[in-house]
Amino acid sequence: MELRQLQIFCASAQTLNFTKAGAKLGYAQSNITSQIRQLEDELQIKLFERLGRGIQLTSEGKSFLQNAEKILQLCERAKEEFSPDVYRGTIQIGAAETLCVYRLPQILTTYRKQHPLVEIRIHTESCETLSARLKSNDIDAALVLTDQISAPDFIVNTLHEERMAIVASPLHKLAAKETILPQDFSGASLILTSPGCGYRPLILSMLKEYDVKPSSIMELSSVGAIKECTICNLGLSILPKIAVQNELARGQLVELHWGGPAFPVKTQLLYHREKWLTPALRAFLDLCRSL
Repeated sequence: MELRQLQIFCASAQTLNFTKAGAKLGYAQSNITSQIRQLEDELQIKLFERLGRGIQLTSEGKSFLQNAEKILQLCERAKEEFSPDVYRGTIQIGAAETLCVYRLPQILTTYRKQHPLVEIRIHTESCETLSARLKSNDIDAALVLTDQISAPDFIVNTLHEERMAIVASPLHKLAAKETILPQDFSGASLILTSPGCGYRPLILSMLKEYDVKPSSIMELSSVGAIKECTICNLGLSILPKIAVQNELARGQLVELHWGGPAFPVKTQLLYHREKWLTPALRAFLDLCRSL
């Protein structure tokens, strides 16, 4: 059994097409089928079912795929451990939308200058989804906006204490009020992020604690859309200050002086406690903690 055969098998399992697998690896289709046949003969099992012009993994093939992927990952890990200081490979980073726009670009700009050969893939998801994807190893690390996380499965680093801002259109009836208290949300229209956002529970908890019932709640998944609706005087919104600085400077929004409880929102870096840190990933984590 050769590593090349495992690479060919995994590529064929991903594409379910010998021709596409050959194109992906730079082999002729005849070479792909020959190597798969040799592997099947050695293992004495059928890895693929030939159905007309297509192929499908057999149950044995699906089981073997898990082992083949692990072997290739271990080989890649061994090469990276003994590679020179020029980092390569791919890092998969998840981030909340606000951080993708207002925190991540600075990190990525510096990282790209230091490690230009590393492929970076960014996944914008809700904080709730990012936690699930870390547990399933779909992503390597995540940047989230939420209150303090206590998760035994994760290493958690707090990068920034984020100030939250209650913002409104200059035309809003509360815009001229000297101080805004939780009770002022009663009977007001409130524009919130969608469920899954890391700091949304803090806002809802505050409303519940003070027994405040807004006249209406509008939910939007995009911070940009929330800002535009707030500018159009459709309601009040509560967003990280970094997300509304430009609109405040241009006078499109005004920040209301908040006299209520603080929102303990933080930018936090998460990765799985058992995650093997490639040199490229370790460099990214170190950079996040230093900026």
